[in-house]
Amino acid sequence: MSESSGRWVGAAVPLKEDARLVAGRGRFLDDIDRGRLLHAAMLRSPHAHTRIVRLDASAAAAGPGVHAVLTGAEAAQRSGPIRPLIPTTAAVPDHCLAVDRVRYVGEPVAAVAAVDRATAEDALERIVVEYEPLPAVVDPEAAMRPDAPLLYPALGTNVLWHDAFTYGDVDGAMARADGILKERFVIQRYASTPLETFGAIAEYDPGLDAYEFWTNDQRPGLTISILAASLGVPQSRLRLHCPDIGGAFGNKRRPAYLLVCALLARSAGRPVKWVEDRIENLTALMHACNGIMEVELGYRADGTLLALSVRDVADEGKNLLTPTQHNLIKLGNIANGYRIPAVRYEAWSVLTNKCPSGANRGIGKPFMCFAIERAMSLLARRLGLDPAELRLRNYVTGAEMPYTTPPGAEYDSGDYPATLRRALERFDYAGRRAEQARARAQGRLLGIGIATSVEPAGTTLASYELVTGRRAASGSAEAAMVRVEPDGQVRASLGDPSSGQGYETVVAQIVADVLGVTPAAVSVARGFDSATTPWLYLSGNYSNKFSVTDVGAVLGAATRVRDKLLRIAAHRLEIDAADLELRDGAAMVRGAPDRRLPLAELARTAYADVLGLPPGEDPGLEAHHVHQNPLARPVDADRRVRSQLVFANAAHCCLVEIDPRTGQIALRKYVVVHDCGRELNPLIVEGMVHGSTVHGIGAALLEEFRYDETGQLLTSTFMDYLKPTAVDVPAIEVDRLEHPSPVTPLGAKGVGEGGAIPGPAAVANAVEDALAHLGVVVRSLPITPEQVWRWLRGELASGPLASGPLASGPLASGPLTSGPLTSGPLTLPSPQRGEGGGRG
Repeated sequence: MSESSGRWVGAAVPLKEDARLVAGRGRFLDDIDRGRLLHAAMLRSPHAHTRIVRLDASAAAAGPGVHAVLTGAEAAQRSGPIRPLIPTTAAVPDHCLAVDRVRYVGEPVAAVAAVDRATAEDALERIVVEYEPLPAVVDPEAAMRPDAPLLYPALGTNVLWHDAFTYGDVDGAMARADGILKERFVIQRYASTPLETFGAIAEYDPGLDAYEFWTNDQRPGLTISILAASLGVPQSRLRLHCPDIGGAFGNKRRPAYLLVCALLARSAGRPVKWVEDRIENLTALMHACNGIMEVELGYRADGTLLALSVRDVADEGKNLLTPTQHNLIKLGNIANGYRIPAVRYEAWSVLTNKCPSGANRGIGKPFMCFAIERAMSLLARRLGLDPAELRLRNYVTGAEMPYTTPPGAEYDSGDYPATLRRALERFDYAGRRAEQARARAQGRLLGIGIATSVEPAGTTLASYELVTGRRAASGSAEAAMVRVEPDGQVRASLGDPSSGQGYETVVAQIVADVLGVTPAAVSVARGFDSATTPWLYLSGNYSNKFSVTDVGAVLGAATRVRDKLLRIAAHRLEIDAADLELRDGAAMVRGAPDRRLPLAELARTAYADVLGLPPGEDPGLEAHHVHQNPLARPVDADRRVRSQLVFANAAHCCLVEIDPRTGQIALRKYVVVHDCGRELNPLIVEGMVHGSTVHGIGAALLEEFRYDETGQLLTSTFMDYLKPTAVDVPAIEVDRLEHPSPVTPLGAKGVGEGGAIPGPAAVANAVEDALAHLGVVVRSLPITPEQVWRWLRGELASGPLASGPLASGPLASGPLTSGPLTSGPLTLPSPQRGEGGGRG
C-alpha cells in the first residue's frame, strides 16, 4: 500500500464541511421530510421496576390524527428480540418495548404515530396502564446479593457475567512487596449529551416487503444486522441512511427505537419519524456505566510497582445490548503507561433498575485511568515522593517499544517519560509548587494535579470471546471507496459516518495526496447509505478507530485508483508507469512535466474511449478497499487479548484553587501534552484535545445521573444535570510529541478520547493536593462544592466513602502522609536511553 506524498496530510487544512454546517446548510435527521410523514411519541414508565398488569390503548388509537399505536405485546408478536452485540451465557428476550415488566424509569411501554408530535403526545395520555410496582435495586453491590430483587427472574441472578483473569505471578509479587496500597474508588453515571438528540425515520414498502431508515445511529453495520434479524427480512431488503450527525460520543446506538418506528410505519402505511426530546435523552438513551473498583497495588520501598489486582463491578443498568463492554475494554489500559509485571482483573457485570449503560467518550477507560492515577498519587504521598517522580520511575520507556502488557495489549510506540517531562516544563511545575507554598502561607488553597494515560484506539471484537466462549465477530476493519468521475473530479465514501470529527476534510487530504490533486477537488460523501457506501458489520463511528482502520481503507482505495491512472497514462504516453507521477491534477513524466495528461483526459479514456485502454484493463476508475489492522488477534491460550490495538498517550497538569468559604473549585491552569503519532490535520486534533478534556473536567466536577433508592432519576434536565460552560473551563494549553505508529498506514493514532481519559484523575489529584493537609482522600466523582465545603469543616475528613469492606479501613499498612506534597524545585531522574523528548 502506498504512503501519502505528504503535501496535504499533516497540514492544518480548514474543515471543508464547516462551510455548510456553520451556514445552516447541513442536513441532519430532523431536516429530513418524507411524503405523508407521521410523528411518533413514546409512553414511558414512571416506575423503575413494575409488572404491567393491563395496558389499554384503544382510546388512543381512536383519537383524531392518530394513525398507529404499538404496545409491547404487539411489538413482541410482530418482531423478534433484539440481538445483542455481546451475547452473554444468560440470554433472555429483549424487545423494543417493555412487554410484561418494566425495568427502569423511562422505559417505553407503548408508542403512537400521529400527524404531528403534539397530537401523538396527547394520544399517549389516553393510554391506560395498570402497574404493579416491584422492589427496585439501584446499587450494583446490592444487586449482586442472593436476596436482591431480580430484573429477570428467569436468570436467577442480576449478575450477567463474572470472571477473573490472572496474568503473571500476582500472589508471589504481592508477597514479596514492601507494601500494598489498597483502595476503593467509585465513579458516577454521566454522558456527553451531544447537541443533536437521537432519532430515526422508518418507511415500509409493502410491495417489496422492504424497509428504509434514516438515523443518526453511529454503528450502521451492527444496526442493519439487528434490524434485519428482528424484522425477519434479509439485509438486502433494508436500506439505512446516516445524514449529518450532530455529535454522538458513543451515545447514539439504540436499534430498539428504529424498530418501534419500523413497526409503526408498517401498521400506518406511512413513514414515521421520532426524535427524542432532551428529557428522553437524559433519562432513557444510555449512560456511561457507573461502578466500583477495588485496587491493590504492590510496590517496593523505592516506589517500583510489582503487581496490580483490580476488582471491578460495572453497573449495567438494564443493558442487554452491549453488556460487559465496560469491563472488557479496561483490559486495554489497566496498566496505564506503567511497567507492572503481574496483573489480576476480576470483572462483574451487574444489572440494576437504571437506564441501560452504553458507550460514552472513552467507555470504561476514564474509570480505569482514574483508579490507577489516583492510586499512584496516593502511593507517592505514602512514600514521600513527588507524584511526577514516582510515575517516571515506573513508565514503560521508548527503548522498550513495542511493549506488551500482561493482559496482552501492545503499546506500539511512544515515549511516556518524555510526554510527562514536556508537560511539566510547559506547566512550570517547579514554579507552581513554589507558588503553592506561598499561597498556603497566605491561607489560600492551591492544588496541583498530574495524571497521565494511554489512549487506546480500535477495538477488536475478538475480546468478546472472553465472555461468550466462542468467536463470532472479530477483528477491526473498515471499508472505503474512491472514484474518479468521467470529468476528472474525485469522489470518496467511507463506512464510518462522521459525527463532527472532520472526516470529510481528512479523507479529502489523504485522497488528494495520493491522486495529486487538491482537497477541494475531492468530494467526500456525507454520512452513510447502505445502498451505495461500502460497509461491513464492523463499520461505524466508534472506538476511536479512524486512524486504526479507516485511514487504511481510504488510502488503499485511492492507491488502487492511482495505479490504474498511471497504467492508462503509461499506455497513452508509451512510457513505463514507474517513470510517471500524479501531480497538479495530471499524470506527468518525472523530470519532463510538459509530457502530461490531465486526470480529465485519463478519465475520458477510462469511461468513454475504452478502446484506448491498455490491453486487459477494465473500463472505469473506481476502487473499493477494506483495511484490517494487522495487530488484531484472537484470544490466546492464556486468555490474553489485544482488546484495543494502537496507543496514543498524554499527560495532564492541572492547577486548582479552592474557596475556603464556599468549597468552590476554580481551575487556574490546565496543560495537556499528547502524542497521537502523526497528526493528519493538526487543526482538527487541537479541537479534539480541547473538547475531550472539557468532557473530562465535566465528569470530575459537575456531571452525575443521580437515582434515589426507588430508582427515580433526579437529574433529568440541564437544570439538575450540570454541564461545563465556557466560564467553567480555563484556557487549555496544548503541546505535542509525535511518535508515529508502525502499525497504521500513515503513522496516526487515536485522539478523540484522550482528554476524557486522564482529565477526571488530573482534576481529582489537584483537589486532593489542595486539601491534603486535612487528610482528604478523593475516592469518588463528581467533586462538588458541597462535598469540599464539608471536608473543609471536618465533616468528611477522610473523603467520600462508599460501602464495602475496604471503605472504612486504612489504606493499607504504613502511614499515609497527611501534609502537602513536595513543594519547591523538583529533581527529576536523568533520561534513560530511549526517553528523550522532542518530536519523534
